[in-house]
Amino acid sequence: MPASVMPSNEETSTRREIINILRTAGPLTVGELGDRLGITHVAVRRHLTSLERDGLVSSVQERLPMGRPTRVYSLTETADDLFPKKYGSLTLEILDFLADDNGNLVEQFFAARGQNFVGKYGPEVTKGESLEDRVARLSDIQQANGYLSEWGKAEGETFVLKEFNCPVHQVSRKYPHACHHELEAFKALLGTDSIERVECISKGGTCCRYVIAPNENA
Repeated sequence: MPASVMPSNEETSTRREIINILRTAGPLTVGELGDRLGITHVAVRRHLTSLERDGLVSSVQERLPMGRPTRVYSLTETADDLFPKKYGSLTLEILDFLADDNGNLVEQFFAARGQNFVGKYGPEVTKGESLEDRVARLSDIQQANGYLSEWGKAEGETFVLKEFNCPVHQVSRKYPHACHHELEAFKALLGTDSIERVECISKGGTCCRYVIAPNENA
């Protein structure tokens, strides 16, 4: 985006304030937002247009008891991602509870999670006739799941899969079961046992890096 059309800090601040108001006060009209912000209706509409374009705000026409119908604005589900979440902390609390009650339940949970992953994505990954194609498909799936995944060829028939983000790294640092069963799921999906994780985010690595080769007896 050219610098001339980049929003100023003040514009960005006002748009964030609109988002916060809609979050706490619910659907509002342009007039109601203008009154709360102390700015003109024209300015409010300009900010709302930008927020709608970014998919953060939507609007519907609403008929009022008196007067003409008016447009009411509210946040979209996409805007929910702008607010802090602590899913990792909640997950750890649940796993800690399971571990205290019965350590085997934690292992069973991650094993089931890995099996579900294979069941969900297996049909797509196994469409690949070659190991290279399957690695590419798995990387695309992990990229869509937020792992910032990429892959490439190494020497011979060997491939490297990298994940630069781990959405569950808080969990995997305390419960390595998550990493173990991800590796097992990858083996099942790619159809090879010759997979080694040579770097891991939960152990201080810059990424989770897998070296993948065909089975030796293939």
